[in-house]
Amino acid sequence: MSLNTLRFTTALACAFAFGAHAQSAPAATAAAAPPPPSIALGVDSGNVLVSSGGEFTQAVSGQVIAPGHRVLVPEGGSATLQYGNGCARSMASAGVYTVSADCQLASSSRSGVSTNTVLGIAGGVAVIAAVAAGGGSDSKPVSR
Repeated sequence: MSLNTLRFTTALACAFAFGAHAQSAPAATAAAAPPPPSIALGVDSGNVLVSSGGEFTQAVSGQVIAPGHRVLVPEGGSATLQYGNGCARSMASAGVYTVSADCQLASSSRSGVSTNTVLGIAGGVAVIAAVAAGGGSDSKPVSR
């Protein structure tokens, strides 16, 4: 195995290890995060129903619900989820909605790619580029 191949393989392994670490970092901090804020259901119109996993029951405006609950909005009905952080989600079309744990305000919405993922990818690319560019004249065989 040539020295360049060895350098490339080592750089690639480091990049994957760094990327795996960057991917696992949010999970570790998520475990220590406080519980999600309370979510209040507002029945705006119609016969809105809610389910916590079993049968649907009549929803009451102001009812506190949790992530994972489902809200059934009938034709002509509407409801609003009011999160503790001030964010509100409107459910104006007929359908069954699954309540999510978070609601981002429009001004702070994210693309879905975490900062740690971007840093992991950028770090891996930088390591590979540095190793590939630093090869020089390693064309001589290594003798023992």
